[in-house]
Amino acid sequence: MSDIQGSAEFSDETPPIFRHQLDRWWSDLPRALICMANPSYAGADKNDPTIHSLVRLVKAWPGCGGFRVVNWEPYIATSPADLYRWRDETSARNPDLARAVRTENINRIRCLSADAYIRIVAWGNLVPLTPHTQHTLAAMSLDQTENLYAFGFTNNGSPKHPMARGKSRIPDGQAALLWREYVKAKAA
Repeated sequence: MSDIQGSAEFSDETPPIFRHQLDRWWSDLPRALICMANPSYAGADKNDPTIHSLVRLVKAWPGCGGFRVVNWEPYIATSPADLYRWRDETSARNPDLARAVRTENINRIRCLSADAYIRIVAWGNLVPLTPHTQHTLAAMSLDQTENLYAFGFTNNGSPKHPMARGKSRIPDGQAALLWREYVKAKAA
């Protein structure tokens, strides 16, 4: 992976509590935008197993020069339980902070989606159907003007996470699969 460059944007605390985005690229071609559930401490020069899987999957796509990772929530959590606990506690103790974090995250997703080669949702069964999820999907799809894709689907139709294992493992070279089709608005 020596030909792959990277960058990451974290919050300013030490250690940081939010990762806002992570980028990997190997050419000047457009990048995919991939939205998952919760980030890790993977950074500009440090990959985790999920990032290794994303490189394996996306690098095989012709016309794609890399990817950007954003998350449903930017809170760094090594387990979904930690993410849910943070969401619940922050929403209860400091709803203004929770709202500000989510608004900033949605705005970032929308901005990055505007330049994306393809928009991939890859959060497995980790993300509940909530108003925040609907806002995230609206930002990813640019208000339902761009299709959303997945690496595959769980049994309940959720978009597979790149670390799916066993029979659910995403094979090398897997093409992106249409997850939600949106009809682009016709020019008047």
